[in-house]
Amino acid sequence: MSQEHLYAYGHRLTFFPSQEEKRDAIQIQKCDTLSLEQYSHKIFFETNQDREIYLCSPKSLDENKNRWAFVVKDCVAFVCDIQNKSICYTKAEKFTTKLMEYWLIHIVLPLFFTLEGRYYFFHTGSVVVDGHAVLFMGDSYAGKSTLTDYFLQKKHPLLSDDKLASFYDAQKKCFKVHASHPYHRPYRAKEDLGKKTDNFQEKSYPIGKIYWLQPVDSKEEIGIKELKGVAKFERLRYSTEMDIALNSKERFSYVAKFANSVAMYELAVPNDLKKLPLVYEKVIEHLQGEKR
Repeated sequence: MSQEHLYAYGHRLTFFPSQEEKRDAIQIQKCDTLSLEQYSHKIFFETNQDREIYLCSPKSLDENKNRWAFVVKDCVAFVCDIQNKSICYTKAEKFTTKLMEYWLIHIVLPLFFTLEGRYYFFHTGSVVVDGHAVLFMGDSYAGKSTLTDYFLQKKHPLLSDDKLASFYDAQKKCFKVHASHPYHRPYRAKEDLGKKTDNFQEKSYPIGKIYWLQPVDSKEEIGIKELKGVAKFERLRYSTEMDIALNSKERFSYVAKFANSVAMYELAVPNDLKKLPLVYEKVIEHLQGEKR
């Protein structure tokens, strides 16, 4: 990455020094010294990428969500100011620019927009098909990134390979998603943004369909069946990201409304990469059939 500007989650990231300021820009700046002594209220997360990480703030986040810090121990610390749309980072012993960019894009910005109350995030692959967002959810190793990559190879624009920002458009009265960032990772590697694609559009899209990937034996048929009720809600709730106790009530209400508004299907995917073209054709046929 390492450039002056980058698009992520509907915003322009401006790395100092910058001569350009936009209303939707988030300013990213390096700070030589950054004291966190007053950031005594801490929320520890599960170990991520074999690193200890935590969120901290001068006051309880229930009292003030505007200013807080995110720390990746021995690597990098970020101080975020939501009101001023700025993020400062400082180096630790094992800092590299690549690691800073990874944590900024994958964790810090989603936390920033979650605490701001702007977006709700889902863990999903997503591409554009006929002007609508198509989402691929599922358990770990279900093949979300693999199927997303195949659609990308078929010239469908990338929206997300990991975290997808969703929101309700009150004017259009529908749920939409913002394209996340132009990197995708159809492989497993720690602290790696992935490969950059040029097939990426900096805009929001209405949600078309959601597919829950269900791996099946390689000899089984590719199948699609609609999910409703509790089964649908549970899978959507399972797929939420940036889950912190602070917004649990709002998140529950949002997911319930989301579930009542968006169609979701279980997609049986044979455990055979040679059948990916058939899975692709099945999804496209299903999407086109729904429009008839």
